Amino acid sequence: MNKFHYLFLILLIHLSCEPDDICSETNPSTPQLVIRLYDTNQPSQPKSVDTLRITAKESNSVLQFIDADSIAIPFRINSDQMNLDFTISGGKNDELSIDYQTEDIYLSRACGFQSRFVIDNIKILGNPDWMNAIETLTKDIQIDTLAHVKIYH
Repeated sequence: MNKFHYLFLILLIHLSCEPDDICSETNPSTPQLVIRLYDTNQPSQPKSVDTLRITAKESNSVLQFIDADSIAIPFRINSDQMNLDFTISGGKNDELSIDYQTEDIYLSRACGFQSRFVIDNIKILGNPDWMNAIETLTKDIQIDTLAHVKIYH
């Protein structure tokens, strides 16, 4: 009879355990906005810039890229708009306004939430200095391995 008590206790402990809830590397993280830079004269050819400095107007945070034709910009999760100052070598400057919506998706207890973004509008504010055109490739941003926006310069 005593053996059954131990067996019952072990069975009860085993049933109360939950499987390990480990967030693996295959689970996606919160995506970033991926922008590719292209040549205006040859639209299918990427065109890098020597130095690109991106300043967020709201937070004064700065990203700097050297000899890049592809950049990734983190979204502001607690906002629905970003105003970014794009400055290239030579002091040429353009300001982009990006309007978007944020949706939080529950992944698991260990991984928490992932934010998904939907772009409503991207536009150049004022007269463009070095950017010639903008093309939105996808409005729904869930992964950050593909380009979402093209800038022609």
